[in-house]
Amino acid sequence: MNNIITPTQSHTLTSNPIDSLTKALTNDLTDEKTVLLAKQHLAKEGWVLLRGFDSNLNKFSELLQQFCQQLTFDPAREFADNASQKVNAGKESVGLHIENGNTPFPPQYVGFYSAKSAKSGSQTTICDGRELFNNMPAELQQKWRQGITVSRQLPAHLWRKYVAAQHPKVNSVSEVEEKHLADFIAVNPNQRGSINSDGSLDYQLDIQPCLVNKREDVPNKESNEMAFANAILGPSFNYQKPIYTFADGEQVSDLLIEQTTDLAEKYTHEVSWQDGDVVLIDNKRVLHGRRAINGELTDRQLYIAMGS
Repeated sequence: MNNIITPTQSHTLTSNPIDSLTKALTNDLTDEKTVLLAKQHLAKEGWVLLRGFDSNLNKFSELLQQFCQQLTFDPAREFADNASQKVNAGKESVGLHIENGNTPFPPQYVGFYSAKSAKSGSQTTICDGRELFNNMPAELQQKWRQGITVSRQLPAHLWRKYVAAQHPKVNSVSEVEEKHLADFIAVNPNQRGSINSDGSLDYQLDIQPCLVNKREDVPNKESNEMAFANAILGPSFNYQKPIYTFADGEQVSDLLIEQTTDLAEKYTHEVSWQDGDVVLIDNKRVLHGRRAINGELTDRQLYIAMGS
């Protein structure tokens, strides 16, 4: 698999032939040359696995901050440090999705760090949405080119956490008022929301299930390709399951989701985690998920960091 970087391999930094690596990288996960090589893999393949480096949670957080000027957080997740959160989505398999795909601002990059890997099962699944879209039948491509409205109800504690994290004039959840929600909704014309008597939020967001990707890896050429990149096939572990509706009012059917899921499986790769592994993903191109966990949840310690 060409998506793996290890410090024991020889690598070439193609952006600067003079700086080509004719020997192994250092063990430092955040070394300048390691970061540059990871960025090259992301541009070409959409994801990369860094294995065998001297890694820990602090190093992982530092690495992601070299990719992201602004970090993004999921209000339903527990923090591990000021840049990373704990991953806990139960033991069942998790469908392919992009991270925060049902929010108005999905992050550009997502990183995972495996501090403790399960002995069996729990592989992370990776599917290039660009490859998936290119191999869809024409009628399936046509379906997914349509705009979609995501509708769901968010409990008060979750939408307030999200607004607190996004609003520039709010420092804590306790400060969030309805006017702050109104400010947040006004930032993106594709979203709407109304507060219920119990404090929950009826929320709607218009999304494009296929995103345009620029081919930055093609020398002397600028070309755009579509990528199936959304959360429609994925889970709702910490949230109410959304209703997806096409722009013409037709609800996205279970059959359509099943057809797309079956096709995606043909182009899905598995990452069998080893302790210390880090995976970086272009979140607006590549879908990820997880096989079912065998054993206890405590057998696995996985962390996530993301941003743009």
